[in-house]
Amino acid sequence: GEREPGENGTSLTDDELVSMSVRELNQHLRGLTKEEILQLKQRRRTLKNRGYAASCRVKRVTQKEELEKQKAELQQEVEKLASENASMKVELDALRSKYEALQSFARTVARGPV
Repeated sequence: GEREPGENGTSLTDDELVSMSVRELNQHLRGLTKEEILQLKQRRRTLKNRGYAASCRVKRVTQKEELEKQKAELQQEVEKLASENASMKVELDALRSKYEALQSFARTVARGPV
């Protein structure tokens, strides 16, 4: 907001009003009417809330991006583990077949020549 001339509370820009300390604000409020003080404080509160809402939106977007990144990484990890699991199952099946073949061979040898 632009500066408006005059001794009333509107002689501050929005940025000045939001960034000043409570002590500075109180000094600025001296000599103003109750109505002007209420208006100025209300304007400051509205501007502060606007700032809080904006930073909240930024934080929410940032958090969402971070969570989406984590989700993608976890999905990749799940795919990798599923792939490893599948190849281990194949390996296990091959070992079982070998084991059964060896057992069968051992039984044949144990019987001796017919």
